[in-house]
Amino acid sequence: MRSGDSGHFDQLYAASADPWNTKTSWYEQRKRAIVAAMLPRQHCTAIFEPGCGSGELTLQLAERCGHLVASDFCEDAVRITRDKTAHLPHVHVRRQALPEQWPAPAQDMPEFELILFSELCYYFDAPQMAEISALAAGSLARGGHLLACHWKKDFDDRLLATRPMHQLIDAHARLKRQACYEDEDILVDLWRKT
Repeated sequence: MRSGDSGHFDQLYAASADPWNTKTSWYEQRKRAIVAAMLPRQHCTAIFEPGCGSGELTLQLAERCGHLVASDFCEDAVRITRDKTAHLPHVHVRRQALPEQWPAPAQDMPEFELILFSELCYYFDAPQMAEISALAAGSLARGGHLLACHWKKDFDDRLLATRPMHQLIDAHARLKRQACYEDEDILVDLWRKT
């Protein structure tokens, strides 16, 4: 999602600080519980959460790590998440357009032990999704994990259906699927970097 494509999301956040009701909807609460249950480690050194939206999952992830980078390409989403996490010095919220602004390794930041794609990958086409999978694999520490969770039902602005986008991640040679949860609403997959 390139920053120039953010108009639709800017409009959504202009109308509501929580356009998808991530704090109160049962689907979102249940999704966060499933994600928490599937995380393979109780605590990670560093986590990357691109597409953080309004920051509800960010708050949950912050409890499980020593360093968290959350990003979104929508300026209002970044502001909302920064406000929610201002009291957490180990959480860094950035405005980034992916894939071109994927975070580069830094001396002051450990490799990510977990990268989490939550409700994000619908908005990428297949070549972008392949590139993002490669970037994620390259940013993970050895033995690190990538978790992707996405709603399965169709909606107007998605570029990829959930199963094909997860298959593109699954096709990456350095990512080995470790776990899967699926029901009529959601698909959650966990891969380990080999």
